[in-house]
Amino acid sequence: MINALWEGLLQGARSVGTIAMIVIPLMIVLEIAQSNALLQKLNRFLAKPFRGIGLSEEGAFPVIVAMVFGLTYGSGVIINYVRTGKVTRKEARVIGTFMALAHALIEDTILFWTLGAPALLLVGPRLLLAYIMAYVVHKLGGGGLSPQERSLGD
Repeated sequence: MINALWEGLLQGARSVGTIAMIVIPLMIVLEIAQSNALLQKLNRFLAKPFRGIGLSEEGAFPVIVAMVFGLTYGSGVIINYVRTGKVTRKEARVIGTFMALAHALIEDTILFWTLGAPALLLVGPRLLLAYIMAYVVHKLGGGGLSPQERSLGD
C-alpha cells in the first residue's frame, strides 16, 4: 500500500516535471515575443485565414494567442479586447467557438507528442473542426466584420 502511494507520488512528480519543462519555456518565449512585438507581427501574417470566419486582424490576435499559449491567457486577451472595443461581441462569439476547440494547440501538441502521439493527428482535426464550427457560428450569428471593416480588408 505504501509502495503504491510512493510510486504514484513519484510518477506524478515526474509528470509535473515534464509539463514544467514544456510550459516554462513557452511562457519565457511569450514574454520575449510580447516585449519585441513579435506576436503582433505574426498576427498580421496569420490573420488572413480568419477573415473567412468573420474576424478582423484584431479579432484574430486572441485566437492566435489562445492557440499558442492556452485558454487562460487567451481568455484574458479576448476579455480585454472586448472591453476596449477592439473586437465586437459577434467576433467574440466566433473567437470563443474557435478557442474552445483549438486552444493550447501548440502546447498540447508538444505535450502529447512527447508521449508518442502523432502531431499531425493532434493538430489537423482540431484546426479543421474549430474553423468549421467558427464558420457556422459566424454565418448563423450574423458575422463579425462590419461593412467598413470588410472594405478595409479588400
